[in-house]
Amino acid sequence: MQKIYGFDYLRAICCIAVVCLHTNIPSLVLNFKNFYNIIFDNVFCLAVPIFFQISLILFFLNRQKEKNYFFQKRVFKIIKLYIFWGIFSSLFSCFTQKEMYLNYLSNLRDIKNIMNFIITDGYYNPFYYFFSLLFLTILAELFAFYIEKTQINNQLICYSLLIYSCIIVFLLPLSVIFMGEQFAMLPQAFNPLNFTPYVFSSFVISNYLSRNQQNDNSELNIKHVLILIILFISFAIFEWKYISHPFLWGGEMNPLPVYSRVSLVFGAWLITLISTKITSEPHFLIKLFSDLSLGIYCLHTFLGLLLIKFFPLTPNTDVLLLFFLMIVLATLLTKFLKNFQIFKDLI
Repeated sequence: MQKIYGFDYLRAICCIAVVCLHTNIPSLVLNFKNFYNIIFDNVFCLAVPIFFQISLILFFLNRQKEKNYFFQKRVFKIIKLYIFWGIFSSLFSCFTQKEMYLNYLSNLRDIKNIMNFIITDGYYNPFYYFFSLLFLTILAELFAFYIEKTQINNQLICYSLLIYSCIIVFLLPLSVIFMGEQFAMLPQAFNPLNFTPYVFSSFVISNYLSRNQQNDNSELNIKHVLILIILFISFAIFEWKYISHPFLWGGEMNPLPVYSRVSLVFGAWLITLISTKITSEPHFLIKLFSDLSLGIYCLHTFLGLLLIKFFPLTPNTDVLLLFFLMIVLATLLTKFLKNFQIFKDLI
């Protein structure tokens, strides 16, 4: 299997986009509220869905080469990531925000709070990624196993499940709007159901890559690209018009639910599909950020909290400086830790 250069570009761009989100870089254009909202909700929020989609595409492609890939390699690696970063974040919270963290633990008395703790991998929401990735990978393995055992057209099954999963994502925010706050947990960013459509869109892209040699000169199907563009724009317009309720989703500057949006499914699909046609090897910096993207994703939040705690930085006024320091420090620390064998699969 040839190298898919486009995935290096996407990993690098998406890990930078995540840091941009967490340092609130879009606030630099806060005077242009509509532009701010589009950049935040329709551009930067594509980063995590694209990460999921890349991981799932590579899972399907590797599974074609190694039938036991799920059990022999993939599932245990994700579990290790989940356990390691969950323990690390709990210890970090205990030392830096002890009172707040212990108060949080004291509320783990009912099944709802326990479920939240498990899904978010402890106290830090960014690590919901690992639980969701484990959930999606198990779902992808079950789907691929079923496809192998059935004689029904796999494209028909895939697109049927894709539509069904998109309907679920579509209904998540509507359940809160029409049925009340007892359903408030459903459209939260950490809900794995937000990301189920990416299993099936990834299967479609992996089939496309299997049929067409990666990085060749064949052209994308323009009709498919146009359909994805139309679906992305149409659902984005619907979301802004009908589910934009700022105080339901977290305040005036958060008018939409983070990931419970069908537009992100088609946006991530479109961008990932286009990236597969990139034929040029990435620049050194792009390759660096791509190779270190997992570590940057995991470490930047801790580094940001330490910077704010020990230096006179405020997340509202020093966003560019905070962004620069978080990127540089997370990159250097990840590069350093990768020199140790124990961290190679964890960072």
